Amino acid sequence: MGCRNSIQTARLQLDPVSWADLEDVVRLKASAGVTGRLAGGICNRVLSEQDMMTDLMTWGREGVGMFAVRQQGHFIGLAGVQPSCTEPECHELQFAILPHARDTALSREATSMALAFAHAGGVGRVISYVRENDIVGRQVFGGAGMSVCDARPASCSADILLYHSMRPGMGTAAMH
Repeated sequence: MGCRNSIQTARLQLDPVSWADLEDVVRLKASAGVTGRLAGGICNRVLSEQDMMTDLMTWGREGVGMFAVRQQGHFIGLAGVQPSCTEPECHELQFAILPHARDTALSREATSMALAFAHAGGVGRVISYVRENDIVGRQVFGGAGMSVCDARPASCSADILLYHSMRPGMGTAAMH
């Protein structure tokens, strides 16, 4: 795509998700074998289209959002941030990678780049919820630079960990 919001690494290309990605996103979100942490879980086409609209509006409104992740030109998943539904003034980092591209290092690389982009774009605090026994999720979010937060919302069950990342230069006073 080559737009100013694109990210290129040695192995991956991240472009803001667009309507051109819809068919790939529908397949991704309908797959039970996807590795990742999308807030909506498995979705049908209608829900995937609604999510796409939300993603596009977030990019337009905030200049950050979900990226389509490609390896050697082929769509392999999504990574990026959305405004949090549970924590005001926060964004939630999410990722999902297709089964054939399942590689913790690729997921970590994509989420790390999306996290850095969000912080550079002005997002102060980014969070992610991970089950305590979800080793892959913990490796991806921890490897992307997030850390486990001591405090967790009362609405979370005991087996849920809250990961977070603060934009460099922000003090801990911005945390609750």
